[in-house]
Amino acid sequence: MKKLLTALFISVFLAVGAFSQEQQIVWEKDFKKAQALALETGRPLLLDFTASWCKPCQMMDKEFWVLGDVVSAMKPFIAVKVDFDNDKSVVNRYGIRAIPFVVFADPLGNMITYRLGFSKKNATELNEIFALMPTDFSSLKYEYAVIEKDKEDGKALLKIADFYRSKSMFTLSNDFYKRAVKSDALKSDAEQVERIASIIAANYYGAEDFKSANKYLGDYLEEYPKGKYREVMTTMLTVANARLFKFKDAEKYLLQLKTEFPSSKNIAFAEDKLNQARLEKNRK
Repeated sequence: MKKLLTALFISVFLAVGAFSQEQQIVWEKDFKKAQALALETGRPLLLDFTASWCKPCQMMDKEFWVLGDVVSAMKPFIAVKVDFDNDKSVVNRYGIRAIPFVVFADPLGNMITYRLGFSKKNATELNEIFALMPTDFSSLKYEYAVIEKDKEDGKALLKIADFYRSKSMFTLSNDFYKRAVKSDALKSDAEQVERIASIIAANYYGAEDFKSANKYLGDYLEEYPKGKYREVMTTMLTVANARLFKFKDAEKYLLQLKTEFPSSKNIAFAEDKLNQARLEKNRK
């Protein structure tokens, strides 16, 4: 009977232990080990920069990282606790100057987005990122392996860029497009080079980085006077200038759109965005 009770106690203890482990985040402490695991599994990284003296960091540990929905949301990630005082190579890699600082990264360790500090607003934003963040990069495992050996392999870089763009990771995808277009495999392919030039410009527009969009859209129109993407690029350039409150330039490109593409359905869209920007400017 005593042996039976002992066995029953052990089984219950193990079951409770397994249950409690499922209800908490398993944090890696070694960044290189975590990155290797991310590359092997195709899972994204989440880095929490913290320190023993950081009170907001301790609050996050007690009030945020223990929440059931947060624990569930973290399951697809490789979670890493980074000691701000001791892991200086990782701290310097990401340019961290204040904590708590949470980095969302692809399996290569490239930052996708981040949040600094801890507050009710930050907690809400972190939960929004969990909902939007891609959690499966396994389709790129081959390409990751290729560029680990050859950082300038154009085909691998292009596939990674296209995948990131499909997940609305516009700024990071541009980093890979810019590298891909310089590769020997692609720089002699005029059609592909034009396509990438248009995508880079459109990505900045999609990321609402209208200053960069303005530059790259303008560069496209100048470089490709007969380009196949001119209608869309001119439309975006009109809107980008409107969003920057550069109304004279917006009107110039709107006129260009009407002149080159008089039957374009984008004309009404561009006019509407220009009028909205004017109203917004007047309210300020």
